[in-house]
Amino acid sequence: MFAALAIAVIATAVAIAGWFRPAPESASPTFTDQQTTQAKTNVCSAYTAVHQGVVRNTHLADPNPNDPAGQLAIAANARLALLGGGGYLRDRVAAQPATPADLAQAVNSMANTIEQLGVGYLEAATNIVLDPLRHDLDSQVAQINKLCG
Repeated sequence: MFAALAIAVIATAVAIAGWFRPAPESASPTFTDQQTTQAKTNVCSAYTAVHQGVVRNTHLADPNPNDPAGQLAIAANARLALLGGGGYLRDRVAAQPATPADLAQAVNSMANTIEQLGVGYLEAATNIVLDPLRHDLDSQVAQINKLCG
């Protein structure tokens, strides 16, 4: 009985101490100019690679239009470029916490858009669904090109 009472008193004391203890400050991290510049360089390089891969693989032409396997291979490469590129961009931004906020937001938006396009192509969505995404992507590419300048 005394042991239970002692444990209860200790638990109460710890709870009271925790209640009045100041919470740790969750200040946002600060980065040097060099870290920010390096993060921007890394994210812009990732963007360039994905952008080139998406353009190349979504504009391939089948040399033999009567070959269903060739058509499927081209479509698969386009979808892979879109879906894989989106995930790759998002991972690169997450791995570079010193990335300027405007660039990080723009690249993450592009990642979402190209993944939505990839899923749209997988489900054979109509142009009514895909055209607004394509338009958004054009705007995002222009914005990132300015930011990466």
